[in-house]
Amino acid sequence: MRNIISLLFLFAVGCSMEAFAQDPGTGRPPMSPPIQPEFQIGINKLLFQNILIKPLDKGHRFDFFNITYFDSHFNEEDKPFNEGLIQSYVAYNFVKGVGIGVGGTYNSFTGVSPNLVGQFVNAGRSHLIVFFVAAHLKSTPSYEAFTQIQFRPALSENIRLFTQLMALTNWTRLEVHSRSFQQFRLGLDVKNYQFGFGADFDQYGPIRQSKTNLGLFIRTEIFN
Repeated sequence: MRNIISLLFLFAVGCSMEAFAQDPGTGRPPMSPPIQPEFQIGINKLLFQNILIKPLDKGHRFDFFNITYFDSHFNEEDKPFNEGLIQSYVAYNFVKGVGIGVGGTYNSFTGVSPNLVGQFVNAGRSHLIVFFVAAHLKSTPSYEAFTQIQFRPALSENIRLFTQLMALTNWTRLEVHSRSFQQFRLGLDVKNYQFGFGADFDQYGPIRQSKTNLGLFIRTEIFN
């Protein structure tokens, strides 16, 4: 799992370097949700995650959305919590930034399931808001809510403060807790690269067994 995380991160950085070389500007294009690969190393685990929001047409009526997540714990007793997640869907936006979609999820704990999704996306020069709710259609259905909120005020011409909250919760039949996490990021944004301190809080299963990871993160943004 740790090797997979390293390879994914190197691939993402390579892609971002290519994109940066093609566009030397330092401004953040308004209303352009980016591809967002991130690598974090902490006291308890390694983590790679990526969020992609890709318009499929010029009018932004159709979007492709993907979350990819892999982590690897250092301690042997925590290895059963190692997790992989790939969730993708295509959404139709009936008004700007608000849509419904269909897709699928692979989770290393629960397997594969088709999804129905409702989404809201709003992006600007100093903010990004992503929110979706999903119904996982399987023999025992589950329901999920995800949010990502960024705020990055300018500190100088080329440097911004970077703050982010990302959270997810999943419930079986809206009654039994399955999985949740809350991630906090605080750092700097310099030329489409963000780095700083990260804190992750994970909860597993009906009794919400908790794990905490504190560490350093680096991420980049590849604009559509």
